[in-house]
Formats: sequence, C-alpha cells, structure tokens
Amino acid sequence: MLHPDDDDGETLTNHLRRMGFKVQAFWPIPEQLPADTDLIFYALQSDNPEPDVSWFAPNKHALIAVIAYENPTFIDQALKMGADTTITTPLRASGLLSAMVFALHHAQQQRQMSERIERLEKKVLGVRQVGEAKAILMRMHSIGEEQAYEILRHQAMDKRITVEEISCALIQANDIFSWTTPGAANNRKN
Repeated sequence: MLHPDDDDGETLTNHLRRMGFKVQAFWPIPEQLPADTDLIFYALQSDNPEPDVSWFAPNKHALIAVIAYENPTFIDQALKMGADTTITTPLRASGLLSAMVFALHHAQQQRQMSERIERLEKKVLGVRQVGEAKAILMRMHSIGEEQAYEILRHQAMDKRITVEEISCALIQANDIFSWTTPGAANNRKN
C-alpha cells in the first residue's frame, strides 16, 4: 500500500487486515516494491498532478488508485498511471473486496493480452523471415516456393530447430556473404 500515514491509510490497512490480507504500507514510495506484491493501493495526491509511476510494472501488479474526490482530474490521473480501478475516500469496507477482485482480474487479463500480443508479433516476424528465406533460396537455386519451404523444413528438422530459426540463420548468412569487397565497390562507382 502506497499511502500517507493518515486516517485514510490507517482505515484502509485495518479493513484489509480484517479481511485477512497481508498488508505492507509505504510512504514515500520505496525504490523497489517487495517481490511478493500482487496488488497496490496508491493514494493520488491533489498536490502532485503528475505522479512518478516509474516503479509500477503493469504486467506484474494490479493497481487501485485511492482518490479523494471523484472528479475528472483524479480519474484522468488514475487512467494515465494505468490503474485497474479506483476507490474513493472516506474509505469503507463495503465495495473494497469487489474493487480488489476486479483490479486483479483486469490486471491478469492485461498480462494475458500482452503475452498473446508478444507471441503474435514473434509469429508475424517469423512468417516474414520464412518468406524472406524462401525468396533467397528461390533466387539462389531457381526453385519454386514449395521447394524452398521444403528445404527450410528439412534443414530445421535435421538441426532440431524451428523453421523460423533456420530462416533467420539463412537470412543472416545471406547478409554476411552478399557483401562486396571494398575494391569491388569502388570499381562499380567508377
């Protein structure tokens, strides 16, 4: 919990402990959060319109912004910092558990989507590399696309690596061996 040591902070700590949660309170914000942190309550302060959230790892933690007023400024701040939900002061036990469950669920969905996007981006890159590697083989050996893919697949199976990895190796080798000697490059310019 990242909250000043005030009545609201104490109330929140007490509610969470009564619900059976392990609570650690910090203020000011530490350089590093404890490794076992799953959920962060962060008090947005009216005197700090642009809070430093460099400590926040959205793919690692769920974040609940604790706001004093439900106004556009605080809501905008919460959105900009990546809060999964908000709770308002004065704090009450009612609605706290729901906010926590929704924040944790939202954060988990965000993590899953980020991981999926990363996998898809790698897949798209792999498809491009396979296409480029096939083009290299087709140009070098005057063969068709299917034959080029079969060569890549066979080489990948022999080396027990993916077609994408063998394609990347072929592209790198082609880049290395397709350069010209400095003298040849100068002769072409003349």
